[in-house]
Amino acid sequence: MSVFVANEQIDQPVDEQGLAKLARLAMEGEGVEESEISILLVDREVMTQLNERYLGEDRPTDVLAFPIDGPSPASGPPDGPVGPRGFAADRYGDSADDDLDDEDDEEDDDAPWLLGDIVLCPSYAAEQARRAGQTLGAELELLTVHGVLHLCGFDHADPEEEREMRARTEELLSRWRSEEHR
Repeated sequence: MSVFVANEQIDQPVDEQGLAKLARLAMEGEGVEESEISILLVDREVMTQLNERYLGEDRPTDVLAFPIDGPSPASGPPDGPVGPRGFAADRYGDSADDDLDDEDDEEDDDAPWLLGDIVLCPSYAAEQARRAGQTLGAELELLTVHGVLHLCGFDHADPEEEREMRARTEELLSRWRSEEHR
């Protein structure tokens, strides 16, 4: 499992290695193996452009998740690429693997799944952290787990989904904070 972090902003200091380790912990916790994600750290201007382009909102946001293969969660691009074929299919009530023949399965087994991309805006997250009375590091940890869960098929469009996603986020963050991963 691979996590690539690209820090393209200079507004806030970020523990890039810590976020990569946390993302791997969250992926492992969700049973994602042999997959890749990227985490992109951007400034407010870039995040505003992405938010407008993919969600139609002309303002910055804290996190966007862009799955590569599979159903596209609300935070990803509408009608865009989606998460690994068949991954989290039980959450969506379908199985994309049913359409694959044996030859395709062999090819897919050799290459890691491209789970997707998570885009974080540390300067926006810093404002949220101040309002929540926590550190920027804690806020970025929360947003990283939130993004990974979106890539794994979680959403928060209705109250039940939101409760489920919030509970899973807290479980993973508790595990992260109780173990020595740094």
